[in-house]
Amino acid sequence: MICPKCGADNPEGTLFCEECDWRLDMPFRASKKRNVDTLSLAVLACGVLSVVLAFYVAIAGAAAGAAGLVVGGYAINAVRIVKPRNQKVLMTASAAGLLLSMIGFILGFANI
Repeated sequence: MICPKCGADNPEGTLFCEECDWRLDMPFRASKKRNVDTLSLAVLACGVLSVVLAFYVAIAGAAAGAAGLVVGGYAINAVRIVKPRNQKVLMTASAAGLLLSMIGFILGFANI
């Protein structure tokens, strides 16, 4: 029997893989890798964009700020849960993007 997780060849009738201890009658699906680097940088870019737009096109700045607030809340928690090797840098980028989105949101509504 071929293990669905590691691909090791096991004797017929074996319940668990001899290499990785995966149950052989259960299918295996690899966990999804979340790219929190891109997400954190996108939040930072959205925050900067919302502040810039708030001065020129107020409603667009408020809309970009609202989008940055939603995605920023997700990004901070995603970085905290995934725990990449550069976690402090990504948390800082996400927090800065969230703060800039909040400022852009407020400035956008103030300029309407």
